Amino acid sequence: MKIFWLILAGVALAAAIPTAVLISSRAYAPAALTFALSIGVGLFIARRVSRPLRQFDSAAMDIARGKFGIQVPVPAGHELGELAKTFNYMSAQIEAYTYETSRLYEDIESGYLETMVALANSIDSKDSYTRGHSQRVADMSVEIGKELKLTDRELKQLRYGGILHDIGKIGIVEAILLKKSSLTDEEMKVMRTHPMIGDGIIQPVSFLKEVRSAVRCHHEWWNGSGYPDKLKGDQIPFIARVVACADTWDACTTTRPYSRALPEGEALAVMERLRGTQLDPTILDALLKVLERKRSPTPQAEAVKLAS
Repeated sequence: MKIFWLILAGVALAAAIPTAVLISSRAYAPAALTFALSIGVGLFIARRVSRPLRQFDSAAMDIARGKFGIQVPVPAGHELGELAKTFNYMSAQIEAYTYETSRLYEDIESGYLETMVALANSIDSKDSYTRGHSQRVADMSVEIGKELKLTDRELKQLRYGGILHDIGKIGIVEAILLKKSSLTDEEMKVMRTHPMIGDGIIQPVSFLKEVRSAVRCHHEWWNGSGYPDKLKGDQIPFIARVVACADTWDACTTTRPYSRALPEGEALAVMERLRGTQLDPTILDALLKVLERKRSPTPQAEAVKLAS
């Protein structure tokens, strides 16, 4: 708007001299007409110049807010048209560069994640009893997240957290990891280092920053008696509480070397006993709703009535 008023003021100032001459000659009507015409021309010029500039300003702010590729109208017949063409070219190039950068970042992220998933799968595949465990935990974690109305970004983090939660077991010797009987106290101490080992493995990967807590904290207990950091209640990161609940459910319902898979009713009773001690009650409630929904028969779609 400053440009508008500056142009208008300049035109009015330029018209003031001939107007003053006419007034001094007592030609009042021509003076008034001259001044009015000057103001009219000034308004026209000011609007014609300031409108494209306002559009440039608005488009520049949109680009600053991340709306890359935005285009402005190209006025014909003067320098502002060339400026608009240059602006639109710049905006399109920024959009193309941003897209390419985003694609490269996604490729790098995908490559890192595929490597991590391969490591996680290599752990599961060592033992036929735990094959598919990480994927099941990831799937159930996402289902719990959906029940809790989490965002797509948070669901993505839950999926990563579920897949990678046991990745630290790659640092546990197979004699302990694959032992078919109960672990000794010393062996259990070694096994309980796997959350910290896993945390160290994914620490350098920046896009997994928010997933680290699922890896490190999925054995923390709601009452503070878990490991490795003895966190309690809401001190335990939310993503870790969800993964812990899904992990516990999978442990109850799959056969391990030292325990058989429990029927669903018995597994539910175990989960209820862990409410408020090992498991966050709110997360457990969400898991129970997921299981209830899975037990409910899917309503069949109503048959489409064909025209007779």
